[in-house]
Amino acid sequence: MPRLSRAEAEDILYSEARLLDERRYHEWLNTLTADAIYWMPANGDGVDPNREIALVYDNSLKLRDRIDRLASGVAHAQSPPSRTKRLVSNVQVEASEENAAKILSALLLYELRRGKERIFAGRCEYQMRFDDSRWKIAAKKVILVNNDEVIDNLTFIV
Repeated sequence: MPRLSRAEAEDILYSEARLLDERRYHEWLNTLTADAIYWMPANGDGVDPNREIALVYDNSLKLRDRIDRLASGVAHAQSPPSRTKRLVSNVQVEASEENAAKILSALLLYELRRGKERIFAGRCEYQMRFDDSRWKIAAKKVILVNNDEVIDNLTFIV
């Protein structure tokens, strides 16, 4: 049974960053398990998404809807679309068992839209599952450093 190595984890996260930066969202959806959760807590580290405010808390169906809307051309909040670059670092495999793993990483996300530059920093926590003969993202939690500040238009973030 497979265990996830740090090198494999880095490859997964670097590929994910590239897919998102290139707005290849439907391909990114294929890197998720069918029951995947994407969570971006507000006001701290986030303990329970069912009891706390979140910037984003989506299951795979909501993510698909979000991505279909972005791809439709009628998502006015992303017209024109943001240009982004994600820098992933400090990748660690915190736990690796047969068919399951937890990855931690740091994230620096640069966005340019309509001449306005923004930079977001944070850390990511991934729950990975070996599914359909490859490692997939079962849960992704993004904890932005500034998640207790006013942040407008995060529609490009997935």
